[in-house]
Amino acid sequence: MSLIPRIFSSEHRLTTPEQQIFWRTVVQGTLTAADGITLAYMVARHPHARASIVLSSGRVESYLKYQELVFDLYQQGYSVFAIDHRGQGLSGRMTANPHQGYVGRFNDYVEDFSMFMLQVVLKHATGPLHLLGHSMGGAIGTLYLQQFPGVFSTAAFSAPMYGIKLPMPKGFIRWLANKLDSSLRGAEPNYVLGGGDYQAVSFEDNELTHSEMRYQAYRKLYAEQPQLQLGAPTNHWLTEALAAADACVLAASKIDTPILILQASEDRIVDNAAQQRAVSSCGQLLVIEGAAHELFIEKDVFREQALNYALDWFERGNH
Repeated sequence: MSLIPRIFSSEHRLTTPEQQIFWRTVVQGTLTAADGITLAYMVARHPHARASIVLSSGRVESYLKYQELVFDLYQQGYSVFAIDHRGQGLSGRMTANPHQGYVGRFNDYVEDFSMFMLQVVLKHATGPLHLLGHSMGGAIGTLYLQQFPGVFSTAAFSAPMYGIKLPMPKGFIRWLANKLDSSLRGAEPNYVLGGGDYQAVSFEDNELTHSEMRYQAYRKLYAEQPQLQLGAPTNHWLTEALAAADACVLAASKIDTPILILQASEDRIVDNAAQQRAVSSCGQLLVIEGAAHELFIEKDVFREQALNYALDWFERGNH
């Protein structure tokens, strides 16, 4: 645990007046990718920033889901930048059904992130740059670090998608998804077996967090802003994601940028064994015992551990 005493927001007091006032100062904008997809982003520039953090969020997420996290990072003296990945959040969709989780090539995410870095972050960031990624955002961040070395001083990934928990062997799932992928035959993309449009899962049935208060706040946000809603992945997304996850394990173990992997011991979304294989000689893996997949909307006891570990890691790169 951190030697530096830090105060973070609490699940018992969400969307405080201080957070609401702060969020009104956040700059929100859009970029247009090479293929015409609109990419939404946010910037919170700290007037006395010790460094800058770039947030790469997970599948189905938006930076709006992380208003509490952005506020906490800002309070610790960091400028914060975040992008909504294509096909989700406030960014443009590529399918007729906006609920479908789809990407043409997983590397499209990386190319979008690179454009965001060039056109926004590197023009406005102060001090060392740190990358904070969650789940799919950790996979995108890992591939960015591989393709663009030397940009970030450090990276911390919460439950990175270096593998996906699957009901059957990966080889069979990959074969089946490829076989069922209608987009390969020129048709509209189709959901994975059993997948469908967005549905608000009850807290009791959720596999993401033990914090009922943060979970309900997340669901309320998505109910109030339906454009954020995303359903299950498509078969095409799944085949792209499985290949990208395998590539991440190889890449992460060789990347020179120090990577901290924050592992949730109770994760039921991503494959923790794959994270173990991805640790490099200049990296580290720390386990948050008892935590579920979404460390940044978990109970305070788990969330504070994850944030302290990440900020301690970043502090090492600030000097």
